[in-house]
Amino acid sequence: MITAEARRSTLLTLYPLFKAEVYRRRQEMMRWTAFGSAGLIAMLVALTLNQHKDRLTSVETLLVGLASLIWCGLSCALIRQQQHRHRQAKQVLIHLEQALELYEQGIFMENRTLYPEAWTSDWMSDRTGILYFTTLGSLTVIFLIALLMA
Repeated sequence: MITAEARRSTLLTLYPLFKAEVYRRRQEMMRWTAFGSAGLIAMLVALTLNQHKDRLTSVETLLVGLASLIWCGLSCALIRQQQHRHRQAKQVLIHLEQALELYEQGIFMENRTLYPEAWTSDWMSDRTGILYFTTLGSLTVIFLIALLMA
């Protein structure tokens, strides 16, 4: 059986690692959104600056449209993967915080908890993923409209 001091030491070692992992996964989601958006904007700029865009055949238009959809889908899949890993790390982080008694009343402050109890479930209502996916989807739709109007 592990001693209380060894247990606390292990928890204090793991806590900053998982805290950093939560932030790193969030940063990765933002990075993939920026990368995917930049690719779609570059496609849009290339299409609008192309002097011969009206010469695209229907097959070429279809292929370019499919390429933009694949790019968007790939970016969304990578964001989704990071979102899943972010949630896993967040769950472990909350368990570590609970084991460290950061949500217990009266441990660190009289008649109060150090961390609000709502923090144990607030992460489940995080909607930033919707923002990332909406951004990529909107840029893809804009590109496809521009492609079809060319």
